[in-house]
Amino acid sequence: MGIRDVVIVGAGPSGIAVAIQLKRHGIEPVILEKGEIGGLLRSANLVENYPGFPDGISGPHLVELFRRQLANAGLAISSEAVLELEYQEDVFLAKTSRREVRSSIAVVATGTKPKRVSEIRIADGIEDRIFYEVYPMRGIKNQKLVVIGSGDAAFDYALGLSRENDVVILNRSELEKCIPLLRERCMKSETISYVTNVCVREVAGKGNGLLLSCLNGDSQKENQIHADYLVIAAGREPCLGFLGDDLKKSFEDLTKRNKLYLIGDVKNEMYRQTAICVGDGVKAAMQICRKVRGEDA
Repeated sequence: MGIRDVVIVGAGPSGIAVAIQLKRHGIEPVILEKGEIGGLLRSANLVENYPGFPDGISGPHLVELFRRQLANAGLAISSEAVLELEYQEDVFLAKTSRREVRSSIAVVATGTKPKRVSEIRIADGIEDRIFYEVYPMRGIKNQKLVVIGSGDAAFDYALGLSRENDVVILNRSELEKCIPLLRERCMKSETISYVTNVCVREVAGKGNGLLLSCLNGDSQKENQIHADYLVIAAGREPCLGFLGDDLKKSFEDLTKRNKLYLIGDVKNEMYRQTAICVGDGVKAAMQICRKVRGEDA
């Protein structure tokens, strides 16, 4: 295979947006995605701040619309995990288990991954009942679920899961990191309970479910909570573990030269919003087009 103009690693909102805009300019990118498209949208209960949807839209529904738009644009997604992205002799090398894609420009749109918690002891053999994302939990009904966290994700996950389950949100402090709107909705729900100052110390198996050993921060008393499933929403971190050593050495120079682009959640830290991701993608695509045409981007 020859050298392509652009390779895009990741097909969340930012990766999809850059691909669609590039295609409009006549550039056919190679899009590599290790799993399903959509990124965090797959777990989003309701997206209310994306223009064009006055009543809001569920994350999975918006992903399906993105999928249709990709198909209408004639863009294909290659289901391949990039094991390493390297830069050698002025060429990017995106290495998968099947091939090596060579390109002049690389776009990293890999988003974030959930942080694992080291302070909670988790017994062996119960991994199938502990989740860090909620999209794999679709179809679970009439169960008791515990969500650990205090941010937007924790409360949004609880709202989505509570339609067909009873949900308990555990916050290790009294402070919430979520926006007030999400908290208010959870407090109004008859199937959501919210408990503060509870620190989960250990999770073990109990019959067909889980047993959470907790410590109350106020009284320092220990108690136990039974649950069928556990969701841990303890923050997220950028997915950048696949960057090669040579690429890391040239990282700053490549971004300044408009050869390497980091877009969307992978670089936006706490500002994880679909609208921001899409804007990042469109802007990057326009800069890339100027670069490909030989203009000063």
